[in-house]
Amino acid sequence: SKRGAYASEPVFRSFKYEQLNVQYDGGIKILNACPNRMDPITTHVIPEEIEKIEIIKGPFSVRFGQNFGGVINLVSKNPTKQEHGFKTSIEGGYESNGNNMVTGASIMYVEDTFDFLFNGSYRDFGNYEDGNGTEVPSSFRTTDYSVKVGWNPDDDQRVQLNWRQSFARDIAHAGLPMDSPFDNSSLAALDYRNNKVSNAINALQAKVFYSKVDHLMTNEGRANFMMVDAQSPVEVATIGGKVELEWGLGEQSALFTGLDFNLIDREGNRTRIVKMMNGMTLPEPKTFVDKIWQDASLNDLGVFAEGNFWLNDNLTLTSGIRTDFITAELNDPAADFVALYGSVDKKTEANLSINSSLKYRKEGTQFQFAIGRG
Repeated sequence: SKRGAYASEPVFRSFKYEQLNVQYDGGIKILNACPNRMDPITTHVIPEEIEKIEIIKGPFSVRFGQNFGGVINLVSKNPTKQEHGFKTSIEGGYESNGNNMVTGASIMYVEDTFDFLFNGSYRDFGNYEDGNGTEVPSSFRTTDYSVKVGWNPDDDQRVQLNWRQSFARDIAHAGLPMDSPFDNSSLAALDYRNNKVSNAINALQAKVFYSKVDHLMTNEGRANFMMVDAQSPVEVATIGGKVELEWGLGEQSALFTGLDFNLIDREGNRTRIVKMMNGMTLPEPKTFVDKIWQDASLNDLGVFAEGNFWLNDNLTLTSGIRTDFITAELNDPAADFVALYGSVDKKTEANLSINSSLKYRKEGTQFQFAIGRG
C-alpha cells in the first residue's frame, strides 16, 4: 500500500476517491491538499469519536451533495444522547508490530440546555513488518483534538459549534518517492436545527463550515536526495454550507428541499533543486518549479428536492432531483498544461441528478429497487 498505515481511504463497490462523497457529520468536508491523497478526510478525524458510519449505496439520494458512487457519512458521537452530568474517559493501546502506541481522553458535560464534549488523541506508529518479515515504511505521529459545544434554547431547537485540529508529523509513505514532514488541518463548523418551525414546515436544518489543510511532501529521507532536493508545500481551503427544509405533507409523506455549496481553493508548487545530472555533480544546482495545483478553484452550488412517500406499512417510495451549478478556474496555469489543453478560461456547467427507489421492509427483511443518475 502506497499509503502505509496512515492515509487509508474508504473503497465501496470499487468506487473510491472523488467517486465517493465522503463527509463528516452530514455535510462537512475536509479535502485532501496532497495530489497523491496522502491526507484524506479519514486522517483528520479521531477514530474513537466516530459513533457510526452511514452509507448510501449508489446515486440514490440528492440531499447530501453530488453523489456518483455513493455517500459515506462519518457520524461523531452526539452528547445529547448521553446521561446528564460529567463523564470522563482515558484509554490507551499498544501494538507490537511497529511498536504502535495509541492514547486518548475525553471530557463530556451534559445538561438540558447546554452540553460540552472534548476529545483528544495521540498516536505514535512505527514501521511494521509484513508476512514475509519485510519492514514497510509506515511510521507517523499524530496529535488531534476536537471541541463540540451545544446549546438547546428549547426542546425543538439546537445550536452546535464544532472546532477540531489535527497535527501529523514525520509520515513515511511506503510506495511514494516522497514523505510528509507535516500535515496540519483545522475545521470550524456551526450547525442549527429547528424541529418545529411552523404548521407547513416540520424542520429546518442549516450548517456552515470552513476547513483548511496544510501539507508538505519532501524526499529528504530518500536515497535520491543527494541528486535532487524536492519540496512540495500544498494547501486546500474549503468553505461550505447547507440549508434544508422538511415540509409537512401529512403523515404518509415528507418533502425535503434545500441548497448546499462547496467553495474549494487549492494551491502549491513543487520546487526541485537538481544537484546532479547524468551522474555528474553540477557546479551550480539548477532550480525548477512545477505547478501542482495551478492555484485552482472549484465551486459547486446545488439545489435539490426529495420526497418520501409511505405507500403502506411496509412499502416506501423515494424520489429526488438535483441540479449542481459548477465553476472551475485556474488562476496560475502551467505552460505545459496550456499547451496540452488549450484555453484554460473559467469553465461552467450544470449537472442534473435524479433518482427513485422503492423499498420494502417487513420483520427485519428489506428489499430495495433503485435507479439513479449521478
